[in-house]
Amino acid sequence: MGIIFIFFKKIKLIALIGIIVIFFSCDKFDGDQTIPAYIQIDKFILDKNAILAEGSLSNKITDVWVYVDDELIGAFELPAKFPVLKKGKHTITLAPGIKMNGIASTRVEYPFYKKIYLYDFNLSEDSTSHIDTTLTKTSYREDTDFKWKEDFEDGGVSMQKRSGSDTNIIKTSITANIFEGLYSGLIYLDQNQSFFEVETIHNYILPKNGSPVFLEMNYKSNNTVRVGLLAYFPTKIVQISTLVLYPSAEWKKIYINFTPDLGDLYAATDFKIFFGEYKSSENQTVSVLFDNIKLVHRKQ
Repeated sequence: MGIIFIFFKKIKLIALIGIIVIFFSCDKFDGDQTIPAYIQIDKFILDKNAILAEGSLSNKITDVWVYVDDELIGAFELPAKFPVLKKGKHTITLAPGIKMNGIASTRVEYPFYKKIYLYDFNLSEDSTSHIDTTLTKTSYREDTDFKWKEDFEDGGVSMQKRSGSDTNIIKTSITANIFEGLYSGLIYLDQNQSFFEVETIHNYILPKNGSPVFLEMNYKSNNTVRVGLLAYFPTKIVQISTLVLYPSAEWKKIYINFTPDLGDLYAATDFKIFFGEYKSSENQTVSVLFDNIKLVHRKQ
């Protein structure tokens, strides 16, 4: 039986969020069992949480992190079929996993989706237990704080152009530009414009103690886009570019981790989110589309 190595990366003060990729070994568990049982999982379903106003259920759950009796046995790309050197009844825990910052090498458990617990789950040697999607429904945790949401369906837009920007963000109802609903957000540069930068209208107080803070969104763009923080200090504003989004002709879902940057900005009082970039020399015009933007952290 093969071994898939795992690598660990500590991201500031977050412990479990920094775990990367996969581990599985035939001698992971003690005992003399040599014939594994198998578990098959096809996908997670993100369901609505009845007590939250989470907005769109758009998601990109790519992996499952698997625990047997609270012991991690591995993280597996979905759909997955994997061996477990256990038999009889056990507690199986399934945690939804994502590609943090859209990077395949930084696969992590997403801290805002609920884990699934399967009690008295029976494992049989040389037999496959298929966990049906009726058992893999997850939802946002009840302690998720949706600090900022923008789905472009309401009357206004909660973003504005920054000084120096050649254009602003608007709502578009053109069918080809919409991800879901009636509207998406559009930033457009014509042939005579070269730079765009928009920011949230409101400032937000965000955790700076290592508690996870993520920006979720759907996007589509023919140009690179910088995403980051505007940190407000008593005497200055500091701009931090957290991530560069690369052009994509198709809509993508991304989870951007602001946690490390916020830890470095511990003296800031509050923050805005910004999006911006210069037009690439390869483009005559620029079209950047957004939908279902969510700034999330744990309730304090």
